[in-house]
This record gives sequence, C-alpha cells and structure tokens, in this order.
Amino acid sequence: MIKHTLAVLFLLFLLCGSVSAVSTTLTVNVFDNNANYDAVSGASVVITKGTVSNTLYTDVNGVAQFSGVEYEGVYTLSVFKSGYISQTKTITISTMPRSESVYLVSETPVSIKITDENGAAISGAVITIDGKEEGMTNGAGLLHVSIGKGAYHLIAVSADSYDPYSSSQYIGTDQTSLTLTLDKSEFTPLILIYNEEKLPISGAAVYINQKIVSYSDTYGRAQLPTYSSGTYALKIEKNGYVSYEQQIQFSADTPDIIVELNYSVVPLIISVTTHEKPIQGAIVYFDGTVKGITSVNGTYTTTVTPGTTLVLSASADGYTGADVTYLVLAGSDNKVTISLSENLPTTMIGLAALGVIIVILILILIVTGKKRRGNKSGKSKSPVSGRRDSL
Repeated sequence: MIKHTLAVLFLLFLLCGSVSAVSTTLTVNVFDNNANYDAVSGASVVITKGTVSNTLYTDVNGVAQFSGVEYEGVYTLSVFKSGYISQTKTITISTMPRSESVYLVSETPVSIKITDENGAAISGAVITIDGKEEGMTNGAGLLHVSIGKGAYHLIAVSADSYDPYSSSQYIGTDQTSLTLTLDKSEFTPLILIYNEEKLPISGAAVYINQKIVSYSDTYGRAQLPTYSSGTYALKIEKNGYVSYEQQIQFSADTPDIIVELNYSVVPLIISVTTHEKPIQGAIVYFDGTVKGITSVNGTYTTTVTPGTTLVLSASADGYTGADVTYLVLAGSDNKVTISLSENLPTTMIGLAALGVIIVILILILIVTGKKRRGNKSGKSKSPVSGRRDSL
C-alpha cells in the first residue's frame, strides 16, 4: 500500500514537472484609445517576471509577439510610447497561446488651428499627419489631434479655395497648440461671351462686384485680372442685349466661364413716302403679314429682336411699291424708308391715250398732205413737156 502511494506521488511529481516546463506565445496588441482604435506602432512592450525582463517593439500593426513564455506564469506588462500615457498591469498566463490588448491614452492633445493670411479661421480643412488623415477643422478652424511629442511630423492640410500645405513640423514635449496659415489660390479667369446664335460678342462690359474689369474682344473673350478663390458677383452688359448677372464661384478648378447674352428688343421705325413726302394710312407688312398703319407723319414704329431679317413692304390706295429686305441691328437706329410710286388715274390714262391718237392722226395727215402736193406738182409739168417734145 505504501509502495503504491509512493508510485502515485512520484507520477504526479513528474507530471507537475513536465507542466511547469511548458512554454507558450504571448501576443500583445497595442491600440490608440481614439474613436478608430488605430494600431500604435513603435511602442515599447516589456514583460517582467521576477528580475527577468524581455522587451519588444510593436510593428506597423501594433503587435509585439513574445515566444517561449512560461505557462502558468505571472508577469508585469508595461507599454511605453512617446505622446501617450504609459500603462503597466499584471497578467497571468493561463491559456495557450495568450493574447493581450492594451489601449494607450494620448497625452494632452495638440490643438492645430488653420487660418488664412488675414488670420481668419478656415473651417473644413482636412489635416493629415504622417500620411494618416486626422479629421477636419471645426467652425473655429481647430482640430485636436493626438501626436507624438518631441519629434518631427509631416503635416499636410487641404482646403477648398486654398493652396495645399505640406511641411515637417517639430512638436515640442510641452507643446499644446500649432497654427498653420494657408494661402488663397490665385488665378486669372477667362469669360467667353456669345449671343443666341452662338456668335462671339465684342465690346461687352464685364463687371466684378459692381466694378468694370474687362471688355470682350472680337472673339468674345474677356480676360479678367488675377483673383483669389471665392464667390463674386458677375455682371455683363452690352447694348442690344439683356444684362447678365450671376453669383459665381472662382476656384483653381473653375473652367472657362461661358456666358450667352439674350437679345433685348430695339425700336424699328418704318417711313412710307412718295417723292419724299409721307403717306398717311399706308399698311405696313412684315414678311407679308400686316403689322400696322402709318401715322400722320407717314411712320410706323415697333420693337423687334436684333438679328432678325425682315421683308418689309407697304401699300396704299393709288400707290405701288417694292419689297425691302432689312436686318435689324443691335445698337442701331433701325430706320427704314419704303418709297411708293403713284398710280396714274384712269381719266389721265384715257386722256393720254387720246393724245397719242391725235398725234398719230396729225402725223398721218401731214404725211398724206405732202404726198398730195407732190402729185399735183407732177401733173402741172407734163403738158409743157409734151408740147416741147412735139416741137
């Protein structure tokens, strides 16, 4: 019985010895205690048992992996990283393998403020530190970031209407704020001005914020001065066209601005005359359609869209006339004269015809009278001639 008990105890001793000799792997995952729980690389991870310590550094995935760690051991785990509050805790390795996660809390964050050249805060600016996007500035131009101190960091900033910013910045160990200034993007916009027929308009006046800054050339191009990105009041004016007004955003990505001006109506004055004398009550036609009647001074006035080509004509009792083709122009007086010819009255036509007949009869009588006188003179000379022949 005693021998049997000793054998069991010896077996248990062997088993206990074999278990104590078993080792495992300890994996430590280090994360930033921010909203995204980003992995923390380069963190110093130390495990200590008694007086023996082992140190590793986390990789790009925030992982430090220890091999050959004694199973059922009690260890002190410490994690250090510049810019974070160090953490130390006790762990017991009772599973195989063992994994432990550590969440580092950053030290007092650095407030980064983004302003323009006038010191005004820029909201919505995107801040990237060492290739990692940290977020956007608020209405006060601020973004609080966790950043390693006592080291250089590549800080990039982008914002609409501003030139991109990128610079290596040293963050001191006691630094709590950093102000960066962005420059406005500057460029020279080009405006192309056309009419409704897609033809260029020259001489159009271009206003920016109620101040005239350019005129369009023969190709309809108006080159503006240099402007910073932003919103401006654009106005374009040209005689014969409706004024164009619009709030427009100028930015480095803005393409050439194309503006189409609509025609405004212009007066068209038609004078109907005969021998330079006005004809009252004459009917005026546009392309064969009745448009109106001339006034006491022989004119008819209306409004027409510039660029319109019209076939103009007029009629009045006792007159005839020809068509006039006219192109209505912007910035012109647009005065057209239609000359009518008087028709001869029927009585005058009859009298004229009678006069022609009388003239013809007179001519006939004259010719006939001459012939008769010629014949008479011939007969009177024949006897004399005969008598002379007989002698």
